[in-house]
Amino acid sequence: MKFVDRRNWANYNEQLVIRGEFYLDCEWVRAWNSELKEMNEDKVGAKYEFPESLIRLQAVWHQWVDYRGIEGITRKLVEAAQLPAFNDYSTINRRVNRTDTNFALPKTDCCVSTDGSGMKFENAGEYRARMYGKRRKYIKVVISADPITKKMIECEVGVEGEIKSEPEIATRHMEDLLLHGITVKKFWGDGSFDTLDIFAFLEHNEIEAAVKPRKNAILEEGDCLRNREVAAIKKGYKKWARERQYGLRWNGTEGIFSAVKRKFGEQTRSHKIENACNEVRRKFWAYDTMKAYAETLA
Repeated sequence: MKFVDRRNWANYNEQLVIRGEFYLDCEWVRAWNSELKEMNEDKVGAKYEFPESLIRLQAVWHQWVDYRGIEGITRKLVEAAQLPAFNDYSTINRRVNRTDTNFALPKTDCCVSTDGSGMKFENAGEYRARMYGKRRKYIKVVISADPITKKMIECEVGVEGEIKSEPEIATRHMEDLLLHGITVKKFWGDGSFDTLDIFAFLEHNEIEAAVKPRKNAILEEGDCLRNREVAAIKKGYKKWARERQYGLRWNGTEGIFSAVKRKFGEQTRSHKIENACNEVRRKFWAYDTMKAYAETLA
């Protein structure tokens, strides 16, 4: 069957352009005082002087610009009368590293695709060698997203070897959705998700599976979801992949990894391990925030 491209390229192109507007959109400044009043209500200790909206914007700028550079950008916006005040680089550093980077949960039932990839530490030479031995470890990030809407659901980051397995993380992400009353209709995963536990979880919660069994997969005792999937794929991979729409998995994982790495790079700037992991999470949060912003305005 000949492929028919039904994508609205004009609309998608406009979304990409609008994402650029996000960097200098200062409409939120109208609520500067009211936002600060709400943030400081019942706060113990020193009051906030800068609203979270400013910090979130600066967190996105930090994908390309260091904190001193961000202070310079903010100063210039004050001169241009776009902002009432600017914060110094040390304040920006502290606030950005404490920024809430939670992802908004889907408003309706959803599908889930989960996968992992690696991000690089900044090049700190001998320091990293002493910390991790001869072979430098990398930062592993595992994301879950809806491959239909291409919306991020959750993201977990950790140092290689110190983060839970991808199937465990995927299960936790889906459990969180179910606890919030959100039905997960289908789950996509590659061969690394071929575990008895995740198939049992999917079957128990009546979630359709599009998980590729391993090439050397063998049938277990009894009738279970995994056995049915192994039997189906042994009859022919192409037929199995077409029936499960296995190719959609790329929309929810590989497509996002590719977009984030192209746009923000795959190397961190932070020296501390905790800050580096937070920085990686902010890359995916920034991408999802800018994407949602463009979809709202396009």
